[in-house]
Amino acid sequence: MLSVQTLHELSADSALLMLQAAKQKAEQLGVAVCISIVGTQGIPLASIRMNGAPLLSISLAEDKAYTAVSFNRATHEWDEHLTNQPKIQQALGQRDRFTMLGGGLPVTTHLEKGALVAAIGVSGGAVHQDIECAQAAINALHKPGC
Repeated sequence: MLSVQTLHELSADSALLMLQAAKQKAEQLGVAVCISIVGTQGIPLASIRMNGAPLLSISLAEDKAYTAVSFNRATHEWDEHLTNQPKIQQALGQRDRFTMLGGGLPVTTHLEKGALVAAIGVSGGAVHQDIECAQAAINALHKPGC
């Protein structure tokens, strides 16, 4: 029997709104960051490198978003989640796109029990700044009128 699943994905307009919100937060914090937003399949929807952001942060932001969407889990949660599982931590750590660096957050909708629609990765500031920027981007989606 053929079974079909509907996948929900963030729109390009919403991805651009998120980029702008994360960029504004980074400017408030006084840091230059790279921001990457991927859809549910890990395919890029939008990205930006702020002037002066470290070049390595481009790929780190992409990997943070990819990791967050892959597992529907914030990247900063992995250290605690794998504390007592060193073999799994080692195996995941050897994967090219996997990262436990904070700054990658899944993006879910309030519809259909929090369906995953995308993920955002931010890199270039301190970990807490990257997370703040990513969270600001998500918060922008949930403002009235958005």
